[in-house]
Amino acid sequence: MKKNSLGSSLLETLIYVAILGMVAVFAVSSILAMMKSYSSVKMSRDLNFSSSVAMERMANEIRLANNIDDAGSIFSASPGKLKLNTEDGSGLATTIEFFLSGTGIFVKEGSGASEALTASSTDITSLIFNKITSSAVSKAVKINLTAKAKGSRMERTENFYNTAILRESY
Repeated sequence: MKKNSLGSSLLETLIYVAILGMVAVFAVSSILAMMKSYSSVKMSRDLNFSSSVAMERMANEIRLANNIDDAGSIFSASPGKLKLNTEDGSGLATTIEFFLSGTGIFVKEGSGASEALTASSTDITSLIFNKITSSAVSKAVKINLTAKAKGSRMERTENFYNTAILRESY
């Protein structure tokens, strides 16, 4: 006598549910791991981009400057301040200042308003300028920058360094 079974037994159903549950747990954990990796990469990218833009702007302005205003600058301390004597687009003498205010780097050209160089998602925890003179003519500035970015559950801190030589001082 043959027994015809149209459905599945309780044991088969429990096995199918267990397999489906394991696949669901694996899929959810994979998605969470990908989201965490994406968040970490995005935070790192934003931190590097914001800090690199600020470092490049400061280095370019140092290279174009005529001289360093020692009285208006703060060297070898954080928060540092760098004031440069330079020329504007018309060739008129002006100054440009770089300084840390709160958690951002700002630039002030002449008597104009201060502008932020770093993104609000990046916290600058240290900004140090060191004046380098190797002769009566040669002048350079070394920039040390420590930046921090915060995510929902993670934090990343990076150090950035750059040195730039003033125009016609080599």
